[in-house]
Amino acid sequence: MTGVADDALRVQPHWVPQAQFAGFYLAQDRGEYATAGLDVEILPHGPDHPAPRALASGEADIALLYLVQALELREVGVEVVNVAQLLHESSLVMVSLAEHGIRTPEDLDGRRVARWDSFRGQPEALFRSHDVEPEIVDQGATMTALRTGAVEAATATLYNEMVELYLAGHDPDELETISLEEHGVGLAEDGVYVLASTLEERPEAVEAFVRASLRGWQQAFDEPEAAVDAVMERVRAQGEPSNRAHQHLMLEALRPLYLDDTGRLPAPVLDPEDYLMAHTLMRETGTLSREPAEHERFHRPVIDARPE
Repeated sequence: MTGVADDALRVQPHWVPQAQFAGFYLAQDRGEYATAGLDVEILPHGPDHPAPRALASGEADIALLYLVQALELREVGVEVVNVAQLLHESSLVMVSLAEHGIRTPEDLDGRRVARWDSFRGQPEALFRSHDVEPEIVDQGATMTALRTGAVEAATATLYNEMVELYLAGHDPDELETISLEEHGVGLAEDGVYVLASTLEERPEAVEAFVRASLRGWQQAFDEPEAAVDAVMERVRAQGEPSNRAHQHLMLEALRPLYLDDTGRLPAPVLDPEDYLMAHTLMRETGTLSREPAEHERFHRPVIDARPE
């Protein structure tokens, strides 16, 4: 126990129910939050519930955000802080059907390319760094536009949209991918964020949440069947068009992004160089104009060592 007693926290994931959030679901279902003295509510999540807005407005106490989303909030004066970094590398790729011959960033020039408006920072950095100007369209929530030929390339994460394409019948050799990580624009993704005022007023509750969540994540990878059970309960409750096979593959694709070579979670810290690189790339694309806050003000980890 951390000394907090039934401290209520509202948590906002940044996409629909899926294995991307399995550790939080399992921590809730197995009583990790309750044991830590927390009353955690995982808020409805998906495109109708944008996490940046929920955190900025006070609708959520904690939000899961990409680093670029957090920097965009700071740009408009919302003092968010990162208290735990979960994904240290980018999972994003630009994917195309092999028949289009798109194998390098330069091949994207003049092509019709889909990307998510809410996660535009990294693709825009890729386009700028390679001096290409694709025709951009909004991607939506599925890979239908790519599969039907409405676009020649689309944005995908290794753990979700790439899995969707494989399950739709595309063999790996039918697809070409351009890794943003390998082309120098891979930025840190899922992190746990709160307002600075929340951390100052409720530090014990925030730390208890992070510790319990990390226990949930380790359990999710150690016991994938239980993790997928927890995911599917939320998928069915929200009526999402997914299935157990998809979520199982998603969880396995997340494993190397979360765990180190020993199969354990590393320290949930945000590297200062990763933070500055993200800020630099976003300033170059015109997304940010303000000078970056000091790393120590932006990243205030409540745990700075490998979790127990």
